[in-house]
Amino acid sequence: MLSRAGAKGGSSGQYIRATLPYIRTEIPIIVVFRALGFVADKDILEHICYDFNDTAMMELLRPSLEEAFVIQNQQVALDYIGKRGSTVGVTREKRIKYAKEILQKEMLPHVGVGEFCETKKAYFFGYIIHRLLLCALGRRAEDDRDHYGNKRLDLAGPLLGGLFRMLFRKLTKDVRGYLQKCVDNGKEINLAYAVKAKTITSGLKYSLATGNWGQANTAGVRAGVSQVLNRLTYASTLSHLRRLNSPIGRE
Repeated sequence: MLSRAGAKGGSSGQYIRATLPYIRTEIPIIVVFRALGFVADKDILEHICYDFNDTAMMELLRPSLEEAFVIQNQQVALDYIGKRGSTVGVTREKRIKYAKEILQKEMLPHVGVGEFCETKKAYFFGYIIHRLLLCALGRRAEDDRDHYGNKRLDLAGPLLGGLFRMLFRKLTKDVRGYLQKCVDNGKEINLAYAVKAKTITSGLKYSLATGNWGQANTAGVRAGVSQVLNRLTYASTLSHLRRLNSPIGRE
């Protein structure tokens, strides 16, 4: 999530936008709330401000509200998010379904991935923005990036699990495209051509061999995740095994 100065669409000030998984561009926070089912400005502000008499915080949110003024419907908000996803050239219904799946399964998955977790996610999302605004207003100190309470370790299991999940999504997408093509052209379906075993195997081998974690030639690939273990000396091996890499920017 970030705050950015600018003057687009007739409004000026600090826009607050969020980054969602598998969505190419940043999404205005008000659009995310409306996609979760909270359409009215009052409902959204209740999740963020907690106090309508806090004029300073309300003023910080004004540019974000003005930016998303044209989107006043949940379906339109979902379509807005779906258009910026990886699915290109699909119908409006499929874009809305895709956006719902992103919000349900990929956004804040620790809060819940069930069908009726929108309210919980909206409260948690609002809490995140509330803390961001408190920091922007100088009422709260910035988080210490070196504090262990603000860190999360990406160990081998979750890293491999996330990579497999990404590759399996690609496999299902390829299978769906092949089946749709066969149906449209009236061809016979051959599962040997539909399911390409190399998709997952080659993807895992590529990431483990190069250290670039993710699909080749895609955005969001992390470099140097897997490395050749240093066996020069016993001390160098221990040092390499205990090394931590912080992906936070150094600005």
